[in-house]
Amino acid sequence: MKNQLFKTRLLSLMLFILSGFLFISNASDKEKTFNVSKGDKLEVSVSNGNVNLSIWSKDQAYIKAINIDEDELNKLKIEQIGNKVLVEFKGQDSDDFRLEISIPAHLNLDISSGAGNISVNGNISGKVQISTGGGNINLNDVGDKLSVSTGGGNVSVGNINGESEISTGGGNISIGDIKNKAEISTGGGNISIGNIGGSGEVSTAGGNISVGKISGNAELSTAGGNINLDGASGKVEANTAGGNINLKNISGSIEANTAGGNIDAELIPTANSNSEFNTASGDITLKISSDAKVSIEATVYVGKNMSESEADKLIKSDFEAANVDFNKNNFIKKFVLNGGGSKVELNTASGKIKINKK
Repeated sequence: MKNQLFKTRLLSLMLFILSGFLFISNASDKEKTFNVSKGDKLEVSVSNGNVNLSIWSKDQAYIKAINIDEDELNKLKIEQIGNKVLVEFKGQDSDDFRLEISIPAHLNLDISSGAGNISVNGNISGKVQISTGGGNINLNDVGDKLSVSTGGGNVSVGNINGESEISTGGGNISIGDIKNKAEISTGGGNISIGNIGGSGEVSTAGGNISVGKISGNAELSTAGGNINLDGASGKVEANTAGGNINLKNISGSIEANTAGGNIDAELIPTANSNSEFNTASGDITLKISSDAKVSIEATVYVGKNMSESEADKLIKSDFEAANVDFNKNNFIKKFVLNGGGSKVELNTASGKIKINKK
């Protein structure tokens, strides 16, 4: 009886192991190679799975589809039509499906995945369009126009030569230098960018923004983080609902607003450039060259009960005030440097103002 029971259990174990091997064997791989030329396009559309691309020196596109359930092989298409290489997979049950692709740098790309990560290992010189429903996107340098979107992952990109449009529903964005116009947004992460050579629109619903120098006009906005800008020569607007604003080497016009933080700005006023700095409950520190031709008006809300001597302590400057105005609500100091020129307004509802020589 014991021998019979042992044999039964052994047989069951063997069947279980065999069924596992049979299950594993149901997954298949498919691969194809096509000759391609400069200006050709790779189009990839997959319902799920990661897409990994590598750049090589061959004028060929190599595609390998991995871990396809055998009953979904008919849902895979890999073909070349004219100057396009098309890869399409509409399967739903191939849980470990992924694509491994090797291409030359000069191809144009249009890559989309319903729910996977997408990465390009190597620099690409063609136009790039990438989207995923919820994964991360990682790219090296891009030599032409770039369009990237993900429903909720992080985005990392090297330098970009062309125009760029990058968005994520809730992840961080990290980019090198952008030599052209840029539109960058995330629903709830941090944004870090090198220099922007054209105009820029950068926004996040709940993170910090850090940008190098901006050559064109720019709008920077966050619903709850800090803003750091290392330089600007165009017209800049920076807004945060609850963070600090740190601005360096601003030679154009700028408007900076925060509902609950400090503003620290280094200003290099130019002719006909007007700037305004506003905070509802923080301090403002302005650094400006002593040879600048500028007219500055600093205003602090003081209410009805503060004396003029107490209010005077709220606005400090390395420059002598040309005019002081104290009324029941506001304390105002005006400064005229080198005959005046560009206008600068500093306003805080509940803080201090410092004007320092740079």
